[in-house]
Amino acid sequence: MPATRALRRLDAYLVFALVLVALLPRILIALRLDVVTDEIDYILAGVTYVPLLLHFNIGNSGWLYNYEHPPVVKLLIGTSIAVNTSLGHPLSELFAARIPSIISGTILVAAIYWLGQAPFGRVVAFLAALSLAVSPWLVYFSGLAYLDMTMTMFITITFLLLWYAIRRPWLYLIVALLLGLGAASKYTAVLIVPGLFLFSAYYFFVLRLYLPKEQRPRIPWLWWLAAIILAPLCFLGADPAIWPHPIPLLLHSFDFEWNHSIHGHLTFIAGAYVYHVPQWSILYILLAKISAFVTIPATFFVVFTFIQLAHFHLKRTGNVENVTNAAFLFIWLLSTLAMFSFLNIVVGTHYHLPLAPPVAIAGAFGMVIIVNYLLTLFRHERLTPTKRAVAQNPGAHKPLPAFSLWQGVAVVAMALMLAGPHLFGLITIPAAEGYTSEFFQGENQSLQVAYPGYRDALQWLDTHTNHAGTHPSVGLVSLFPHTLTGRAGYSWFRYNQDYAQIFTLTEVHPGNPFPYDYLIWPMHLVQRGYTIPPLWRAHIIHTVMGGNTIYCFILAQPSLTTLNKARPMTLVASRRARQ
Repeated sequence: MPATRALRRLDAYLVFALVLVALLPRILIALRLDVVTDEIDYILAGVTYVPLLLHFNIGNSGWLYNYEHPPVVKLLIGTSIAVNTSLGHPLSELFAARIPSIISGTILVAAIYWLGQAPFGRVVAFLAALSLAVSPWLVYFSGLAYLDMTMTMFITITFLLLWYAIRRPWLYLIVALLLGLGAASKYTAVLIVPGLFLFSAYYFFVLRLYLPKEQRPRIPWLWWLAAIILAPLCFLGADPAIWPHPIPLLLHSFDFEWNHSIHGHLTFIAGAYVYHVPQWSILYILLAKISAFVTIPATFFVVFTFIQLAHFHLKRTGNVENVTNAAFLFIWLLSTLAMFSFLNIVVGTHYHLPLAPPVAIAGAFGMVIIVNYLLTLFRHERLTPTKRAVAQNPGAHKPLPAFSLWQGVAVVAMALMLAGPHLFGLITIPAAEGYTSEFFQGENQSLQVAYPGYRDALQWLDTHTNHAGTHPSVGLVSLFPHTLTGRAGYSWFRYNQDYAQIFTLTEVHPGNPFPYDYLIWPMHLVQRGYTIPPLWRAHIIHTVMGGNTIYCFILAQPSLTTLNKARPMTLVASRRARQ
């Protein structure tokens, strides 16, 4: 009992530490980032939906705005803004809108440790959670009012709870509830369903038969049936937009997604701009946005576990618990990878965020196996108390020995390898989005740059140009109409009123005439074939960068180019706080 209490206390301390490590950079990035494409749509939808829901005005046409995407995250965004307003605006409206993503990203990290320690072991769960806590990829999208981080949190917890449901079948109802909420956050959440069925079938119809009869759990037919019924009901209950006419409205929403998939969406990947991405692009994105110190041991884990499973079934030898734990992660990772590879519209890397948790856990799992083998090779103490537990499964549950020096050194070394590169990128790359792994040198030639950096460019202009007594005209180049001007008063300009008072700002589009003193041209336009006009290209006065990634270019009219061309440099601090 004293040992159990000590372990519970340790778990509480580690969860608290992970929450702090995850929460701080997410808050800072949410405060620092400019408004990003699509945030305006989700914010407007949120502030529209919440009053309608509070008055139970379900048939109102306001629900039709942006209803091609399900409403749960938008309702959370609207609720956060409403609470902030009722409290007298202690936070900026944009930051309030980003709070659901901040919280979801932090809960995701805590859940990976809390729920992952049983199947994978404390060391693996902690290392994976720490790596994701400081991942620039996850931190960036946790700081935006987007749908993806909340959806990723829901489906990650859904899959982790599936392991516990083996012995506690009532948890299938919680799994169904979270899956329904995930799908009501973003439709792509349903892509994990094949993995849920595959692991359940593999365990109950294959692995369970290797157990002695008295240890075999009963097949939970009724719980499965209840979960299958509950999941779509939860989805329907969380989507008020389709309540008046569920079937036709849902089919219309699916039709939008289907036609979008057929016609494609212009994006940039692997040095080319395309309308449909190839299936291998998911591997490319994972290799680019997750450190090689995670993806290489994750690849080793996949190979090692495949051999382990083949040996277990062919030789009929091995520990069923260890095999179950390894197979659980193996199926989670590969089924999610396979299903998300079918997405042929990938406008940004956020489409593949659900792969980050299983990849990080697999990386930590593989790293522990490798380190344990090296410790054994040099006759040092193992990271686990028995001679074969970690070699078969680092998550095996055995009585813990006293923590030794070699164990401590090994855990610290693995933490530095798995989390160190992510932390370094998070600290050194402004806005975090420009991070790429050791395999790449920025996103310029590899991935579509997601961060446009308009505000960052205006900060630079305000600091480095002499415009006393004037209001220089600045054209903010975007691809589609209303990208910045928005609708119903919600726009990029709403959240950048301080610079609208300094400069005369106008949303413009490629191909338009540019009678402006300056242009701000995002890199993603260049990547997608919308190159800077030749006359302006010769007058790039500054390049806004994050690491080796270009976010945008600042260009000046030839008559105004009175300062020397600035070499590319990282972002400067703003002299004005966001209003």
